[in-house]
Amino acid sequence: MGKARTAHTIQGRHIYARASYLYQAANYLASRAHTEQRDDNQTAGGDGSPREHGQVSTQQKLLSNLSRQAISDMRAVTLKAQIRQSPSIKKTVCRYCDTLLVEGSTSLSFVENQSKGGKKPWADVLVVQCKTCGKAKRYPVSAPRQPRRPLRVKQLPAQEVGETIENIEPPSATS
Repeated sequence: MGKARTAHTIQGRHIYARASYLYQAANYLASRAHTEQRDDNQTAGGDGSPREHGQVSTQQKLLSNLSRQAISDMRAVTLKAQIRQSPSIKKTVCRYCDTLLVEGSTSLSFVENQSKGGKKPWADVLVVQCKTCGKAKRYPVSAPRQPRRPLRVKQLPAQEVGETIENIEPPSATS
């Protein structure tokens, strides 16, 4: 008797867990940095005196730098282990300065159409610009994403023409 088959497991599950933890930590630190920024605009505590500007901006800078370091570590872990990051995670991280892109606080986004007079609606491009480094990422708006090469379905030449093997009839033997 042969060995019983084990359930299909993901190799390197601990690496995926570590990358996920680093992304969640970076997201938490970035959100804390932005709440500190909002609290800076309001007054502190019960006495009604405004907070010291230098202290809050320093704390905000520290939190955002910790967030960037966590993103950098996540990218290093996934590159070292040669695992693929999902496109949704890649879209939320600036590839140049490792800042977590949060709409309105660390990034600006707008749709532009550089076709002649903006007449081609299929040429719309979503531009996400990082406020930290000023670099921009561009994504086509209406075009569906092409699947990776191994996941594409290979079509037979007969399917491209419109014929299938079932539709082809054998020659009749009436001679």
